[in-house]
Amino acid sequence: MKKTITKINLSIAWNDGKTEDLVAILPEYLWADVSVYFRELEDLRAEHDAGLRGEPYHFEGEVV
Repeated sequence: MKKTITKINLSIAWNDGKTEDLVAILPEYLWADVSVYFRELEDLRAEHDAGLRGEPYHFEGEVV
């Protein structure tokens, strides 16, 4: 089964300690570009999971 992205976190932290969730306020044109990138990541992950690529797929925090 192909792995799909189920949750996206995109936020910024200001130097005064406040944070802002950008997913809810991204302009439509930018969200479209980011969505294309996420689909490409899913395809890349699928290629790695199927053994079609020689290099390992790295996840954040994963110790290699």
